[in-house]
Amino acid sequence: MIETNRKVDIRVIKTKKAIREAVLQLLGDKTIDEISITELAEVAQINRKTFYNYYQNPNQILEELETELAEEFVSAVNASDWEGWYDGQTFDFHKIFSCITKSVQENKETYRHLLKIKKTSDIMIKIENRLKVEAVEYFSRYLDIDKEFIVMIMEYVIAGMFAVYRKWFSDGQRVSAEEVSKKLGVMSIACVNALMDTYNINLKRWEF
Repeated sequence: MIETNRKVDIRVIKTKKAIREAVLQLLGDKTIDEISITELAEVAQINRKTFYNYYQNPNQILEELETELAEEFVSAVNASDWEGWYDGQTFDFHKIFSCITKSVQENKETYRHLLKIKKTSDIMIKIENRLKVEAVEYFSRYLDIDKEFIVMIMEYVIAGMFAVYRKWFSDGQRVSAEEVSKKLGVMSIACVNALMDTYNINLKRWEF
């Protein structure tokens, strides 16, 4: 019985993977609304009935992909250990942006296809919002300043970070992922330090 269930699970994983890859392939030439179930099934090498066993329409596939990538993105950042980013004096922005860039790099083709679909992709919004929540919670534990001010800082820094990633993808990734990571860290620290100085906040400088 266990062996049978395992075979079924493997078939489900392989079939869903084929459907997702077919959607991304077709999105190279069409919008999501132009993709029919018939051609999707043909590219995935399945029949229409099999498709409906898993999804109702192509849009549902995208929604599932976006949700999973958002969860994977935040999990990758959390797995790097938030606590290890602060040594009692400074925050290590190199670790932060290296983790983020690594996650984007590992799913580069999927992100590229998704960002091609719509200028402000749902996946970026979902990831951005999740990361803001995580960042505010983390920095609130270490910084003795008003939480609303921390929220403003994170809104500014993280929104800018994702704008850079969008531009990076639209420009065809002409700059290396490592270079993007380093420049984001430097710019973020400069912005945050300027805010701290302007408002006379007694806070150790963040270093990259």
